[in-house]
Amino acid sequence: MRPLTPRQQQILDMIRTNIEATGMPPTRAEIAQRLGFRSANAAEEHLKALAKKGMIEMMPGMSRGIRLIQEDATLVDNLGLPLIGQVAA
Repeated sequence: MRPLTPRQQQILDMIRTNIEATGMPPTRAEIAQRLGFRSANAAEEHLKALAKKGMIEMMPGMSRGIRLIQEDATLVDNLGLPLIGQVAA
């Protein structure tokens, strides 16, 4: 996988920060406004590139339909839930 461009990393960091602060991802219009793009379509193109690189998942038909892929795995690893016993399956 090719590394992220500086702009893609900036957008990914912005998405992560927004989720941590508000509990939800930014809209494409919010990304465009904060990063100085002329339209939300510019943000959309960067989001498509991030999705293609496997960093995010975009859910069609939702204005805030952005999900961080790597965060899910990291979150599970960092939960720190104790293992008390085993259950026979």
